[in-house]
Amino acid sequence: MESRKAVSLSRYKVVKDPIYGYVKVYRHELPLVDSIAFQRLRRLKQLSAADLVYPGAVHTRFSHSLGVAHVAEVFVTEILKKLAVRIDDIERYVVLMRLIALLHDIGHGPYSHTFEDYVLIPRGVTHEDMSSKLVESYEPVTSAVEAIVSEYGYSVKQVSRALRATSVDDWPFTSTITEGASERALFYIIKGAFSSDIIDYLLRDSYYTGAGYGSGIDWQRLAHYTYIENDKLVLDSRALEVLDQLLIARLLMFSTVYYHKTVRAATKFVGDILKKIDESKLIDFDNAVSNLDVYLTLDDYSILLNDRVRELPEVRSFLSRYIPYKAIAEHRIVLPDAVRALETLFSMSKSYLENEIVEQMRKSGIELRPEVDFFIDTPKLPLNPMLSDEIIYVRDLTEHIYSRRVIELTWFHIPRSVAVIRLYVHRERVKDYAKLRQIFYQIFEQGVPRSFY
Repeated sequence: MESRKAVSLSRYKVVKDPIYGYVKVYRHELPLVDSIAFQRLRRLKQLSAADLVYPGAVHTRFSHSLGVAHVAEVFVTEILKKLAVRIDDIERYVVLMRLIALLHDIGHGPYSHTFEDYVLIPRGVTHEDMSSKLVESYEPVTSAVEAIVSEYGYSVKQVSRALRATSVDDWPFTSTITEGASERALFYIIKGAFSSDIIDYLLRDSYYTGAGYGSGIDWQRLAHYTYIENDKLVLDSRALEVLDQLLIARLLMFSTVYYHKTVRAATKFVGDILKKIDESKLIDFDNAVSNLDVYLTLDDYSILLNDRVRELPEVRSFLSRYIPYKAIAEHRIVLPDAVRALETLFSMSKSYLENEIVEQMRKSGIELRPEVDFFIDTPKLPLNPMLSDEIIYVRDLTEHIYSRRVIELTWFHIPRSVAVIRLYVHRERVKDYAKLRQIFYQIFEQGVPRSFY
């Protein structure tokens, strides 16, 4: 039929990619990829301010999104071939899941998660919500999505809901693929413990930072040995070593890149700048969040090149790589020995610790402002693999299926000191460093009250 010919996997362009060699952009995806909304992702760095520490880390949400679509296609194809479904059905799910993969980050703002933390979340919005709004309400994206999904009887609203889904219960695709296999399982290809998103950002971030932890991960083996059982993705036990390798790489990337002490200081400084822009109304973020045309003018470059913003002394400092915060103390434990202590660390409220420091310093006659003169940084980051509560389903050689939490797998039991709480102080308060260190360490020596948990 003519309508079916509008979407075809036989017509595509190839894009040279340093991670996979070549990735495809299908002809039916071009209206979306060429839209202003998607092209804006070229001006959003994947790792926000990490390039101040790792100069090569200037890769973008654009290349990441293409990579996620590539990995999603491999997973869908490998999984569905095992179900012996028709070629037309494999094509349908490749088209659908690539589309969701391409769109998954389209709603990010400048400096990605930092913008989300300082601008979007205080307004009750996430980047997934913004992605959803763009799909439903920004005509060039809406029409591009509609032209694709209408071929298969899906709707724009279903794609929008998929982008917002935080669990399989929120996933809008629930039909039967074939006997014993539900579309619900496709959720995990985008948002599971070894999703296409996680695979691409680990490989890509590792490559561009030069960290190297992602090189050699045989992620295609994961795709080859992943199956659908009803509404779950199940991993054959023969691929567990690769999953451990992926999780170890994620652990090491968290330790050395995402949670690098200077990266975190730079991220806080970017957050300070965004907060000052917001409070001073140098840029009307309220209008930007409600008006998609305005939102799409915001990127890493437009923020700092704004005539009013670039006059801020903080922006001049940032552009010259002056970071006003210095890490002066940290508390860390070694895994996997003190799991209870680990759980305590992850329960820790930065506000509790900051209030304790303020009170103790006040008793010494010193007034400090949390988040201005100093701040506490805890390992509560979404990229921290130790925060993962996902369940992995594994099929052993007897075809018995059992479940494991991510932290119950082998990778977690490799000793590694990565659970860290750090104290950062503004460089102008250098005279208070010694006293602050003393108070910080005393808090942990005395223990945290049970009411804190």
